[in-house]
Amino acid sequence: MLTRVCMLRWTCSQILGSSFLFIVAFLSYVSVTFVLESMATANAFIQLKSKDGLDESLLSEEAGHRGDDFPSEESQSLHTPNDEGIFQISRKIEMGEMAGLFFNQWGIIIFYSALILYLVGDSLIYSTLVARSLAQYFANLTPASWGFGLFLGIFFCFSLPLCYFDFQKTKLLQITTLAIRNISLYTMIILAAIKVVKGGRQDSDVPSFSLSALPNLFGGAVYSFMCHHSLPGIVTPMRNKSHLQRIVATSYGSVIVVYILLFISCGFAFGVTVKDPLTFNFPADQYGLVGSLLFLFPVFTLSSTFPMLSITLRNNIDTLIQFVSDKGSQKGASLPPPETSRLRRTILTLLAVGPPTLMSYIAKHANISVDSLVGFTGAFAGCAVMLIIPAAFVYCSRRAFTKAWNSKKGSRMSQPTNFHHSPFAGQGWVIAVLAWALLSLIFNTYEKWTKLPTA
Repeated sequence: MLTRVCMLRWTCSQILGSSFLFIVAFLSYVSVTFVLESMATANAFIQLKSKDGLDESLLSEEAGHRGDDFPSEESQSLHTPNDEGIFQISRKIEMGEMAGLFFNQWGIIIFYSALILYLVGDSLIYSTLVARSLAQYFANLTPASWGFGLFLGIFFCFSLPLCYFDFQKTKLLQITTLAIRNISLYTMIILAAIKVVKGGRQDSDVPSFSLSALPNLFGGAVYSFMCHHSLPGIVTPMRNKSHLQRIVATSYGSVIVVYILLFISCGFAFGVTVKDPLTFNFPADQYGLVGSLLFLFPVFTLSSTFPMLSITLRNNIDTLIQFVSDKGSQKGASLPPPETSRLRRTILTLLAVGPPTLMSYIAKHANISVDSLVGFTGAFAGCAVMLIIPAAFVYCSRRAFTKAWNSKKGSRMSQPTNFHHSPFAGQGWVIAVLAWALLSLIFNTYEKWTKLPTA
């Protein structure tokens, strides 16, 4: 009877947890399609607003054929839309530039503030995970009282010079990092499953439901499905963009399957005794070399990502400072490029790397877990970047392009359809995403507030 009760309780936890992950994944996918549509609209909008205007050969199917470089006046008068030509994502337009195109001044400030807070939280979590992993791995060589601070300082000194420069991730580095991430995830799933087969399930004490755990679960889910701020750099270099929506849907489907497998297998294997981060559940004394590699997984992957994250943070801080100090451009034009004087770059690099490192040290000595850091950052700034900003982008970009098209073309030519339009094209989807984000922010704020210590 007790076994049945425990199985029923865990089944309830499985269903609720998996359902919540699926909802967040689905809304993240919807908002990714919003960003892709906004990127295509921004490309067409910039061309439409440029001095040369929109290339009308892209608006005629006859003119779009190969070898028809000089379409006749008759073919030009047909104005048959060729939507893929108009909305080609040929220019890399970052989210900050889209904010400059479609948002007003307050919208731009709010956008950069949310993005910077998210990037600061990212940097804080990355530095904490790397330092904790190294301190735990070399626990026999360094005293526990100052091991974390030592490796955090080493990581800071190692990362700071790399964060000063501008450089792009190489294709080899991206493939290597991707391979390490996937191998590590599947390895943890397999090891957890083996542990369940050999030692039985350890989930008898897992609660069926815990409302107070939702903010951290939501924050972790946001980090799991967040890719929005990286889309311009990922999508623009692609040669064939005709199946973007299908690629995104397949990717999200694969990710949700892997995370649910990881969630269920580790839940069965460790129950409430699961350690944070998850890689700490596979120590080297039990799993040998594989355990050592999993233990150092955050070091390998996050160390290669941290400099790029800090460079992105530095550039966004620079752009926000310039905009606030009245150096920003007028609405409809892109924001100014960051200034590159050595002194300015040095100060901005220290601002990007120093505070997250200091906050990581403070969080460690305040006994704040990585799970809480992920939950707080993802629940607030992550929610804005993943849900609110994409919904605002797609709404404002549609209005801005329609207004620009009507003022430029008038009734002479019907407005074309965006080839990369979101499958969730109705305004109801925008409202639904914003409503979920608002409810999440209210609930997360309430939960965090009620947990504050009282005098």
